Amino acid sequence: MPSHLTRVVFRRLLSNKPITYRGCLHRPTRPCIPARNGLGAFPQSHRRTLFGFSFSPPREPKAPNYTPGQKPMMNLAKMDQIAARPPSAKEIAAAFRQFFDAKLNSKQAVEDVQVTLALRAFEYLKDQQEKDTAPWLSAESLRRALWALQRRPDRPAHAMLQLAKELHEAIKATRGTEDGAEEEFDEDFAYVTILSQNDQTAEARKMLLEHTPTGSQSAQIKNWDKVLEGFQRDGNEKEFLETLSIIKNLSIPFTNILHTRTVQFYSARNDLAKTKTWYSEPIAEEGYILPSAHSAMLMCCAANNESSFSQKIVASLLQVTPKKEIWDVIFLYSAATGKGVDEVGRMMQVMKRRNESEKIYEGPDIDTINRLVEYAILRNDPYMAERYIHLGEKWAIFPNAKTFILQMEYRLSVNDIDGARAAFFGLQGQEAVDNEEIPAVNKLIQAMCRSGRYDFDSIMGVADDLGDRKARFEPETTCELCLLHLKREEYDDTKDLLQTHSNHYSSEERIKVRDVFINFCLDRKNDLASVWDTYQIFRSIFKETPRDARMPLMKEFFARERSDMACHVFFHMKHSTDPAVVPNADTYVAMFTGIARAADEESLELIHNQMKLDLEIEPNTRILTSLMAAYAATDRPVRAMEFWRDISQSKEGPSYASIVVAFRACEIMPFGDRHAKPLWASLRRMDVDVDQEVFAAYVGALAGNGLYDEAEKAVLSAEGTFGFTPDLLILGSFFNATRNDFVQERIAAFIKDNYPDIWPRLEALGSFITHEGFGYKQFKLNRDVDL
Repeated sequence: MPSHLTRVVFRRLLSNKPITYRGCLHRPTRPCIPARNGLGAFPQSHRRTLFGFSFSPPREPKAPNYTPGQKPMMNLAKMDQIAARPPSAKEIAAAFRQFFDAKLNSKQAVEDVQVTLALRAFEYLKDQQEKDTAPWLSAESLRRALWALQRRPDRPAHAMLQLAKELHEAIKATRGTEDGAEEEFDEDFAYVTILSQNDQTAEARKMLLEHTPTGSQSAQIKNWDKVLEGFQRDGNEKEFLETLSIIKNLSIPFTNILHTRTVQFYSARNDLAKTKTWYSEPIAEEGYILPSAHSAMLMCCAANNESSFSQKIVASLLQVTPKKEIWDVIFLYSAATGKGVDEVGRMMQVMKRRNESEKIYEGPDIDTINRLVEYAILRNDPYMAERYIHLGEKWAIFPNAKTFILQMEYRLSVNDIDGARAAFFGLQGQEAVDNEEIPAVNKLIQAMCRSGRYDFDSIMGVADDLGDRKARFEPETTCELCLLHLKREEYDDTKDLLQTHSNHYSSEERIKVRDVFINFCLDRKNDLASVWDTYQIFRSIFKETPRDARMPLMKEFFARERSDMACHVFFHMKHSTDPAVVPNADTYVAMFTGIARAADEESLELIHNQMKLDLEIEPNTRILTSLMAAYAATDRPVRAMEFWRDISQSKEGPSYASIVVAFRACEIMPFGDRHAKPLWASLRRMDVDVDQEVFAAYVGALAGNGLYDEAEKAVLSAEGTFGFTPDLLILGSFFNATRNDFVQERIAAFIKDNYPDIWPRLEALGSFITHEGFGYKQFKLNRDVDL
């Protein structure tokens, strides 16, 4: 039997007509550019250079920048998701070691997404481990992985705790098998640190009590200090004191490290009495009080105007020639008690003379100035900070990297971007420690982007300096730079920026960057071509974006009257293997509703066929109602009423929305009154509460089928029967149901005579000369049904 396709092809060839196929799933992804002559739209065409070739090679897209070892672990997770054959255990073990070695060497935190991948890889290696064979990971590799997890993440991660626990248990099982390995890496300290950093300080304390770690007394003190630090971070005084009691019961000496931690805890709480009590607590083994403890005590006294006790401390410190660190504490205390910059300068003179008399060639240095500047920043006093820097210059103390970083911070706090840039240029000749300048430079880039006063080259000059050193771009920095590139239509640069940095962000940080692209697409100020190119970047980088975040983009393309683009968004979700991305019932409802507004028959057939093939979708009343609305909007009311029969016969039954849509289908259906009247009679017989939406749809169905007299009677009896006065919705539905100019004049006269207060509002919608002039499209959108 010859196919229908063959007949269509030959008929079109004989009639000299083009052969088109509208069911293709892969329609052009580039938006059509409207023609200037108003003749429609045409797709963008390719441009050829002179002689048909280009003198420069095409730009190669930048490959994603992953941490070494991350890509194989991502591949393992993907294979798990699609139930495919995973990589070999040897490959995953090598990737695991490579990943954590890279994190340890770069001193970067392991983000929650990466921890999840590493946990899955470790579990996979355990499952693949055979008896009487060498483990895939050595004890040293396990220790390095645990050590790398110590850097505190932005927020607690359950996967990190689980991975740390499994690593610690695995290391304990290997103790004794590798001599001397535990001396290089203190896994107990690393595990305690991870627990305390992830809001599990009580669990860390329990571990120390149940499994006494091996090691010297100083190692035990270091472990317990981490527990105290965790409770200090949480502000939990009860558990903090209980831990101190446990330390005392274990006969662990109260060293100056524990003493400093306790004094700092109560000083931060501004509890003067307890700070004084613990400051006066004797230290074991005739230890001396650390300068940081003196500083915490004096700052607490200054905050509470306690001069007598603080003066005693200062006097005791000056009984002997103080070291330079003690002088720094005294200077800081003087600034906290209200002494000005000049007075602090005179105290430095006193220090210099006293040291010279003692033949000590030590005076204030740049660290002294930086501490004073930090205090001024804490007081939110940039002017004082500047004066301290000038004071250092008088003493021939020149700024170092830390000084320039502090300058950038306090100048940006008062929006002095030019001053921050000057500090940045000064920073170029300095050597920063542990990349401590990166946060300040990130803030400078963000401020320059937001201000709108700096040209592109100036901004990129700072950003390129950060990128050349392969430093971390904060998510906010990436957001601002992406927005800058998007506004300049530099889509390749935008994608390169994301490929470089987005894979090193946590899930929360990726959402922050992702929202920039979504908001750009939803902004009506941006033209359609820019929005589409932005969406293409978004979908290629942020593949994990759930359907709830994608659906606004789909609706936006419908609102821009590009249902073909909305269908592409739908199929991008459809082709995903992630259950959180694949379309669900709400997605189909949104699609059919958008198609109904666009009246796009081609898209309707495409999406409806997809729904038929989707085994996860069970048609319910909402889906069938949206289908009914879509078929009615594409001038197929008979097909729409078939869905109404399915709704009425279903166990769920009809809803108010489905009733309204059914009446709207009857409005444009030939002899639709034969369906509308029985439906209305059924509603009245079952004593269903009729609201204005349902009543307006029924009046429209009567008027649409030429029953104007009945429609007028229904409108006049509405107040007496249902208790509501006909409003703009009801009267507009009555008027808009017909396309006959003469009938429209009659209905207009009826509305003027009976409802003169509604007429001006109805008239404001547009001219009533013709049906199209009334503004049918706008009015139709105003009466869309909430499904």
